[in-house]
Amino acid sequence: MFVRKIHIDGFGKFVDKDFQFGPGLNVVYGPNESGKTTLSKFLLYSLARINTNVSKYKPWGLDVFGGYVETSDGRYIFGDDENTAQKYEMSVLENVAFLLEDDDLETIQIDKNILESSLRKKTEKSEEGRLIKEAIRRAERLNLNACLSGLNEKLKEVENEISAISAEIKKKNEVFVQIRKLLESSRKVEREINELNIVLGNLREGQKAELQSNIFELKKELESVKLELSKYSWIESIEPSVVEEIQNLILRSNSISAQLDNVENEEKILREKLEQKEREIEDKLKTLGETSQEELESVGLRLKHLNLLSRMYSERVQNVSEEEPLWKVFLENPNILDDVEEEEQRYREEVSTIESQKLAIQDEIERNEARAKYSRDLAVLSTSAGIVLFVLGLLFKNLSIFMYAPSALFLLLAVLLAINWKKKISLVSVLQEKLLQVSMSTPKQPQTLKILSSYGIGNIKQLRKKYAEFLEWKVQNIERQRQINELKDIEQEIIRELSKFGVTGAAQMIVSAVENLQRVFNELQEVLYEKETLERKITQLRGEYLSLQKEYKNIVEVISAKLENYKIGKEEIELYRANYERYQTLKTRHSELTSLIRQLNEELDNEDVNPKILELKIILGEQIRRKGEIDKKIGELNSLYSSITVDKTKLSELFAEKDILELRIGIIGNLIAKLGEVKEFLNEKFEAFVQAYHTVFNDKFVRFFDRISGMPRNFVVMPDLSIKIVIEGDVKDPGEYLSGSTKDLLIFAIKDALYKTFYDGNLPLVIDNTLIRFDDDRLKRICEFLRTESDYRQIILLTSDRRILDIFKDSNVHMINLEG
Repeated sequence: MFVRKIHIDGFGKFVDKDFQFGPGLNVVYGPNESGKTTLSKFLLYSLARINTNVSKYKPWGLDVFGGYVETSDGRYIFGDDENTAQKYEMSVLENVAFLLEDDDLETIQIDKNILESSLRKKTEKSEEGRLIKEAIRRAERLNLNACLSGLNEKLKEVENEISAISAEIKKKNEVFVQIRKLLESSRKVEREINELNIVLGNLREGQKAELQSNIFELKKELESVKLELSKYSWIESIEPSVVEEIQNLILRSNSISAQLDNVENEEKILREKLEQKEREIEDKLKTLGETSQEELESVGLRLKHLNLLSRMYSERVQNVSEEEPLWKVFLENPNILDDVEEEEQRYREEVSTIESQKLAIQDEIERNEARAKYSRDLAVLSTSAGIVLFVLGLLFKNLSIFMYAPSALFLLLAVLLAINWKKKISLVSVLQEKLLQVSMSTPKQPQTLKILSSYGIGNIKQLRKKYAEFLEWKVQNIERQRQINELKDIEQEIIRELSKFGVTGAAQMIVSAVENLQRVFNELQEVLYEKETLERKITQLRGEYLSLQKEYKNIVEVISAKLENYKIGKEEIELYRANYERYQTLKTRHSELTSLIRQLNEELDNEDVNPKILELKIILGEQIRRKGEIDKKIGELNSLYSSITVDKTKLSELFAEKDILELRIGIIGNLIAKLGEVKEFLNEKFEAFVQAYHTVFNDKFVRFFDRISGMPRNFVVMPDLSIKIVIEGDVKDPGEYLSGSTKDLLIFAIKDALYKTFYDGNLPLVIDNTLIRFDDDRLKRICEFLRTESDYRQIILLTSDRRILDIFKDSNVHMINLEG
């Protein structure tokens, strides 16, 4: 059903008015007091059977009262339940079709009898519901005794056929076992023959291979020694005194470079401190509502004026609040109740944010550790491949060009992978530090309740009770009204002065706000003095840095000239002593290797005969003869095995038929004994199928709330479809823990889940200005939901929020404007 037209003869402020609506999304916009709630009430009372007094909506001074609603199902006349289309129950419309501005969690009453009646009709339309109903009907007419005796006779015939085939299978299995044993013996003898051949070959080639291997290794080492000796040929062309002179200059340059690094790091630290001080100055200027340091003098004069007003305010508060010390706090901050609720909400959000950040950082650390391990393993593998190819290039001169190129590519890849590994390890360290910082950060505890605890108030419920007593005291003490008015005047003047400093909102305590501004002003003067001190230190360090840099440049030029003169590198000078000792060691090793190679070549030419070869040949012939006998026996048994035939297909069919017959006999026997229990079970199953919609309601409620709010909540759906929230392991009433906008969203989620789970029909959704308290993100998500929902259900959205007009300005939405 969808609403086509609303005609109002007289209802509230509307007289002789018509409203046209489309089948999709309709937006009715109007400012406050323009008649949005009146229009939604008229639509509700026209579609439903009225069970409440609506005479308050009769226009003053006029006799007309009523109208009608034109829908796709017919015309609904206001106040007429007979000559009209069949009207709905008021509770059904309020539960699933109307979101009214005065809805509250405590006032929502769910009529379960009406919803369950609709649910049973909806259930019988589903496939599972029809199947259960059909099963109950057939169980009433079932008779099983007729076929039980026939099944038993057929089962005996099948068992006799199975026994005959089983005898042939047993005989064939015995032959198969003998063949397997002989095959195992044949494989064992064959393994022994192979092992004897391997040992024989090893004895023949062992001595020759050992000598050739030793000669090859020694020659390879000799080539390596020659190659390394060529790298130290420069040692004989330079005097030790020249080397010592250059080493002293290098040590001096390294010392100056370290001093430059220290000065540069110290300057960097001071500049970071200077930037931090400048940011502190900007923050404190913003706190004071100024942008320039030149205006600090006028700020000081205004703060003196504020301090004077604050003392006057404190004196008035003491005179007014002599009876109860807590009344002074309430007078200083009339909105203290709202402040406490906002601080509690912020504290819960900060705790949730810290936990989500910790989980995200932990996931990032695990991913980077896995990538670093993968890069490290690949770098080691690539390095090994590059070294192996390089060594092969040294050994095989003819193929060296084909070995060196892949070797260089593998080593380059190893360097890139190692760099990536180091980066990932560094990133993991940074993330671990960040995780530690996030873990150490603790959300700011609510300060207002901490202050009120000294007055014996520990929670919001006690605060509400005390605030109610304060209001009674305030009414009873009329003679102090004059002093209270004076106190309010001073309070408003202080608030106006505070607003000039950017301190907005009357919820803050006045005296503490003034003291905070004075403290910020004093801290700003201290930070300005510290900034000037840092600037002087930076100038001094810059002069010292330039002096050291000049001396370092001169020494580097002298070192470069000497190294270029002798055609050697700086690294060779630094390692001169170690290189000289290595050069002498290599010369000695060259002589030793030449002598060893000559001695092994002489031994290779004089090879001796091994006496064990003949003995191994005799054993090998005996094993070959034994294997031939075993293979002959296997052939005979295979012929016997092939002569025995078994019809496996028929046997499988008989076993399958036997299982089916036994299953049918067992099922029929059980059904005969428990037919009554089956009928009872089917009836209970149907009832449980109906009750399962409680789970569907819970799923749709949670999915809608999480989608619109953008963050999950620990809600629990009770058996009576009421909603509770889990706080520290206990189930609580959500009304005491949720903000106003979250309560509105919770009511929306409940009614949407009720409509989609229980209601078997199509009703329009009427929203009476209940989205006004949503923030921008939630409002965009709820509008996107309404745009999608309007494809299946008519939406009538009455609102005074211009943000909704901006969201739907480019959409195909039917717009209606009301005048204020």
